[in-house]
Amino acid sequence: MRGFFNREWSLPEKRLSIMSAFLLGCVLGFLFAPIKKGINCWNNNGNRNDCLPEKGTKVTL
Repeated sequence: MRGFFNREWSLPEKRLSIMSAFLLGCVLGFLFAPIKKGINCWNNNGNRNDCLPEKGTKVTL
């Protein structure tokens, strides 16, 4: 483990390790973040779809 931290890093290796750590933190943050009201993948601007029948009613075409 000491050899890993004491070695000399080139600039591309430094950039890659910093970018990897940042992206890993983003992914772990999304996975472990508390979900309060669920996840919406669409625009929820308050419009309602009133064309669908209510539960328990028959649909006539």
